[in-house]
Amino acid sequence: MNKIWTIGELLQWTQRFFKKKGIDSPRLDSEILLAHVLKKERIYLYAHYDEPMTAGELNSYRNFVKKRAERVSVAHLLGTKNFMGMNFIVNTDVLIPRPETEILVETVLSYEKNTAANIKILDIGTGSGAIILSLLSYWTKASGTGVDVSPAALIIAKKNSEAFKLSERVEWLESDLFANVFHRSYTWIVSNPPYLTQADMQSLQPEVRRDPEQALFGGIDGLSYYRRLAADSWQYMMQDGYCAVEIGAGQCKAVSDIFEAAGHYMIDKVVKDYGDIERVIIFKRKE
Repeated sequence: MNKIWTIGELLQWTQRFFKKKGIDSPRLDSEILLAHVLKKERIYLYAHYDEPMTAGELNSYRNFVKKRAERVSVAHLLGTKNFMGMNFIVNTDVLIPRPETEILVETVLSYEKNTAANIKILDIGTGSGAIILSLLSYWTKASGTGVDVSPAALIIAKKNSEAFKLSERVEWLESDLFANVFHRSYTWIVSNPPYLTQADMQSLQPEVRRDPEQALFGGIDGLSYYRRLAADSWQYMMQDGYCAVEIGAGQCKAVSDIFEAAGHYMIDKVVKDYGDIERVIIFKRKE
């Protein structure tokens, strides 16, 4: 006789199963996947713990659980990732936006409280467009350019701009950093560049291996893109502009030294993430 599974029983079983498989957030992943199958918010699960699952719902959920156990990320399974309260379309052509990158966005937003200010943003290595589109959603008169070397990534970014009705305020540009950038009066240049070292690339979690390598690998020492940003970015910004970058754990001094040695910037702020790791540096262009 087939067992009747309730929402609560299923969540408890899945949490134990994911834990055995080495999943970092077994409870959260269980809830997100089940809420998706039921087409409900996660809060619904707690209010309907004793509700039985239908055979069709159970079958759909089992398929998701099987793939998650094979270390396919929740974002790749669902094709979306929540970032700054917005659901971004994602796939294997783009880096899945991380919570750490929200700190970059929040820090940049803190510099301009006037949401109607006329700000111009250049996002280098835009991927899904998460950084620039989040900024544009808060700064309602801002505009900007998202740059990526990958045409496949730009297709996803464009889809996201259309979904959020931001297409009129952003352009997408295929370019290896600044190679095809001609506008030279950006207020902010923002970037979450590839910053993993060669050693880091050897020890990636299985989920991360599904992200594009070119969005992860920052050269042998992880600093290649910072050198290029420090050398060239100042030419594309206003006199009193800012450059905001996300950095990897332990890279703060090296990245700061690179920018200061280039001679065009001074450090304005360093922000730590919730793990007390220096994660974001804001550089101000020198007069």
